[in-house]
Amino acid sequence: MEQITVHELQNNLYPIFDRITHHHEVISVARGPNHAVVLLDADEYSSLLETLYLSQPPLNAERLRQGIEQHRQGQVREIDVTAYLN
Repeated sequence: MEQITVHELQNNLYPIFDRITHHHEVISVARGPNHAVVLLDADEYSSLLETLYLSQPPLNAERLRQGIEQHRQGQVREIDVTAYLN
């Protein structure tokens, strides 16, 4: 994660926002020696919150871990989810 100053953010606002929204970069903005804020795309933020929410119950967390491991091992199958929409 790149860290920039508030001054750099002010001088390059639109290009930095483009990097965040188009290239999914996360930028840390230093506000002093011990303070910073993080800028990230709103969709990325929502995804992080959803992942955090889903992994809170231990059973869900274990199911997610199992699914990730199965995917890594190539144990996947495609299904048509059209019937489940709406």
